[in-house]
Amino acid sequence: MLRGDLTEFAFPAMLQMLLNGGRTGHLRIQGQVDGDLWLDQGELVYARALNRQGPEALTVLGCVQSGELLFEAGQTATERNLTAGRDAVLRQLLVDESTWKPLLEAFPDWTQWLRFTPRWTEQQPVNRYQYRALMLVGRMSVRDMVQQSDLGARQVLALLYPFRQAGLIEPVPAPPPRTDTAPAPQRRGVTE
Repeated sequence: MLRGDLTEFAFPAMLQMLLNGGRTGHLRIQGQVDGDLWLDQGELVYARALNRQGPEALTVLGCVQSGELLFEAGQTATERNLTAGRDAVLRQLLVDESTWKPLLEAFPDWTQWLRFTPRWTEQQPVNRYQYRALMLVGRMSVRDMVQQSDLGARQVLALLYPFRQAGLIEPVPAPPPRTDTAPAPQRRGVTE
């Protein structure tokens, strides 16, 4: 079993080490984004993260900057959803890393929620894709927004990015869990 801290070792570097070593096993990522990868003799064969599978899951995992990585050797995938070769995967992770950088700076903590700032007006022009992403603001965490959207993770954040940069939306701590409960039903006209 191999364990690593992604704040000390970048995800692409850890994955490159396992791929170049010809390893077979299950790679579990827990932290900013949770996900799973399976390797077979140095080839990446299966990925899942945030309700995504295959290349989209790998794209999401490419943004992970913090958390714990756990590799269990010898475990094999029951199915395959990735077909790109080792070099193509590593090259794509490097491209993804530069694309994710400004988005992760704008949205560093995915457990936070977003809210509209006082600068927001109802006359703010938005396209239909931005509208779909903005409809989730104030309703759930950034992680849940990404997870529940039918858009790609990077696409959701890219749609929200200009509004964050303009100061129209801002991250806030998650609200406390609701503790209010519905009152017990009253039985009318019944005597005991």
